[in-house]
Amino acid sequence: MAYATSAANDPNELLDKLRLFAQSAGWSIDGLRDRPANAGKALSLHAGNVYATFVSQLAGGDGNSPAPFLGSFGHTGYTANPNPDIQADASSIVWANYVQGPYSAVHFFGRITPQPYLHIVLETQAGTFKHFGTGRLITAGVVNTGQYLYGSQWYYSANYINSPDSPYHSVAFDDTYYNYTAPCTRIRADFDGIAPRWHATNGDSNDSRRLLAGWRGKAAPINLLKDVGHSTLTGRAPGQPLWCAVPRGAGLFSDVGHPPDMRFIRLDSYAPGEELSLGTDRWKVFPVHRKNGPAGTPNSGVYGYAYRITE
Repeated sequence: MAYATSAANDPNELLDKLRLFAQSAGWSIDGLRDRPANAGKALSLHAGNVYATFVSQLAGGDGNSPAPFLGSFGHTGYTANPNPDIQADASSIVWANYVQGPYSAVHFFGRITPQPYLHIVLETQAGTFKHFGTGRLITAGVVNTGQYLYGSQWYYSANYINSPDSPYHSVAFDDTYYNYTAPCTRIRADFDGIAPRWHATNGDSNDSRRLLAGWRGKAAPINLLKDVGHSTLTGRAPGQPLWCAVPRGAGLFSDVGHPPDMRFIRLDSYAPGEELSLGTDRWKVFPVHRKNGPAGTPNSGVYGYAYRITE
């Protein structure tokens, strides 16, 4: 099963629904266990050599980044450790914040070949969305692994909640970022004999593990394309691959790839959750958080993601 919709009341129930969907999409389930210290669950699974653990956390955070949370981390292999958060060669966790239920809708996208992925879209309330997932990039260059993990952390301070370009928000596959929320995209790009080499969106331009991605930053790979809106003739907008790049020294960067079946798209004339037909392909489009939210509410403008429905 490559696409399915579901419902869930809270993050813990959602992970069980994700377990069922992932299994139907061909992923192998390694375990669904309690995280006693966090009143949450941990779902470990893999497809080929892409291993990931999804976790829930029902408490913590603050008014600017409130609970509950859903997160994920990548790792090498799987061991049934007493603490499900401990695995070999693990990345740090990427989080989606304020994923309160019950959810208006849950959208699952997944496959195992040629590049495995699990992409999840939550409609936490009508018109408001969160995104998280994992998979393997369509790689470019001499890069091994290429696993990615992403989440969605909005910064809910009254000063920034309505500003889609604010670097206080950390969103999937975009490197515009201050250290007020945690990085929401991590990619394993092993090269030059170093493994594991996990890269993350980072405000430090001198960090050798920095990740460049997205559209909001001046140096972001698709920054110049974010203002390409809908055609006045067809009413359609192009979907842009979410290219990622990593530093190679001396101020140079190398593309490492982009996630499969996921695009950046402007939603000027598209409704949240609308399905588009492009030739034989079918795509679902969603806001990064909330389309053109009114003052005092989350507002991600017309920025959105498109997910391809595969059969």
